[in-house]
Amino acid sequence: MLNQTEIERTVALWKSQWNQAKLEWNPLLRLQEPIWCLSHQEAKKEGLTGSFAMIRLTDHRIVINIEEVVERGITDYAIEVLAHEIGHHIFTPANLYDNAILLNRIRFALPGIEDRAPMVSNLYSDFLINDKLQRINKLRMSKVYQAINTEDNFSEFWTLMMRTYEYLWRLNRGELATNLSFHSKKIDADASLLASLIRSYAKNWIHGGGRFAVMVYPYLMDDKTFQEARKKILILLDAEDAGAGAMDVSGMTELDLEGYDEVIDMRKEALGLQEGEGIKSDSLGSEKNELGGQGPRNGYMGPGNYIDLMKQVNPKADEQRLINAYYKEIALPHLIDFPVEISENVSLDLPEGLETWDIGDAIEEVDWLQSAILSPALIPGLTTQKRTYGSDADNAIAESPLNVYIGIDCSGSMMNPKQNFSWPVLAATIIGLSALRAGASVMGCLSGEPGDYLETDGFITDETDLLTTLTSYLGTGYAYGIERLRKPFEQEATKKSHIVIVTDNDIFSMLDSDTQTKQTHWELAELVLKNAGGHGTMVLHSYPDYNKDFVIRLEKMGWKVYYVTNETELLKFAFEFSQQNYAYV
Repeated sequence: MLNQTEIERTVALWKSQWNQAKLEWNPLLRLQEPIWCLSHQEAKKEGLTGSFAMIRLTDHRIVINIEEVVERGITDYAIEVLAHEIGHHIFTPANLYDNAILLNRIRFALPGIEDRAPMVSNLYSDFLINDKLQRINKLRMSKVYQAINTEDNFSEFWTLMMRTYEYLWRLNRGELATNLSFHSKKIDADASLLASLIRSYAKNWIHGGGRFAVMVYPYLMDDKTFQEARKKILILLDAEDAGAGAMDVSGMTELDLEGYDEVIDMRKEALGLQEGEGIKSDSLGSEKNELGGQGPRNGYMGPGNYIDLMKQVNPKADEQRLINAYYKEIALPHLIDFPVEISENVSLDLPEGLETWDIGDAIEEVDWLQSAILSPALIPGLTTQKRTYGSDADNAIAESPLNVYIGIDCSGSMMNPKQNFSWPVLAATIIGLSALRAGASVMGCLSGEPGDYLETDGFITDETDLLTTLTSYLGTGYAYGIERLRKPFEQEATKKSHIVIVTDNDIFSMLDSDTQTKQTHWELAELVLKNAGGHGTMVLHSYPDYNKDFVIRLEKMGWKVYYVTNETELLKFAFEFSQQNYAYV
């Protein structure tokens, strides 16, 4: 049991060193004082476990576990530890966006073990910060490592870290890597290259993350070896979960091709075995594969990779929120102002005030009563008055955007939008968000029938509810169920709506299916179109003229039929649909 007096003395000492720690970076730095936790229990409540310090990028705070500091014997290194934590806030990773970029680039270099990216990112940032503080600021960073070094810490990976610091700071072998049983020529060679990397990318650290991850990959490949190394490295992990609880980080859906090209094996680079922009690495187990971008122009990462990355940025992130943000971000460049119905305001002229009537004004404009009240002597241009008038409304045109119903075939042949990029979901997102932007209401429906369906609670204006519906998945049945149109359009709608159904040729089997009622599905399709206001589009993933007789039958009802022979054409449809059917007049 630690002496409470020692805890209190340490807190007082570290508080007194806070301002000096800030001066190590910038005399104008404004950063809140750390949260001082006097016990492991208090630290755990703040989310700090395993280490004696951590940072939070969400509220720009530093958390210090004073009890752990005392137990580790680093009481006298307040400036070193505090300056290191400050470095995470203003140097690397500094903010949520750069943290996400670095994690993504490190993930490129860890195929099959991407889950280790946060740890690797944390250690890479530590090297950059510590080297600056030790070499330029002359702080005692090496002494901190000597203090926390124990025989229990050592593993092959810990030895690599310590040997790298020895190379960086020109220390003798064994000053930090004290357990000689793990030493090898391989570790020496890799540590030397890592030290060169840290120095080379000190000012452009975002570009060195991929190379760093390639270097440490062989030490983390084996699950058992990794778990053992991680237990020993936990004491150093102060920024692994720095983004926990963060809001959405935008700009991360596009492929980072520059980062991909920076996944280079420095071992081969040192031997002059470069192969183009990137280098094939035996440590990765195979040649570097193409990224295989998805979405428009194949320029976006897949939804599964996006979710995995963003959960590493924010371990507390909600998967549904992430997938909503994914499709919204890809849709944003394609959103347009939505179409409207136009009506001109009717206005009346209302009296507003008086002004002098002068010769040359129309005689009928004279207000004789007000003129006589002003003066019994009527002198034109002096005592004669006329009344001025104004309109009770401005000349602006009232905009009344059409509501839109978006139905998506979500049968067994459709892909899960959380696992694979979905063109139907992107098209629906573009149309739906454009409608909301213009002030319209939107109803979304996923249907895979016979089977399940999922729809919004009627026509809504809530973006989150709409995207949550559109990005869900059913995978049941064989087609979109025409019966889903009955609820919103069995009776004449109070406001005109455009119906958009994204489906394929199986819709005709659905239309021909037995309803077990007097009304056929064909009759229902005609009725709902009429009640919606006569606006309806069937988007068919089909070749033109396929099921031509059925198509003609739909067109005679008033449905428009839009063919897509490749799902990528749905993006073109979403744009053309908005322009041709819903553009502002």
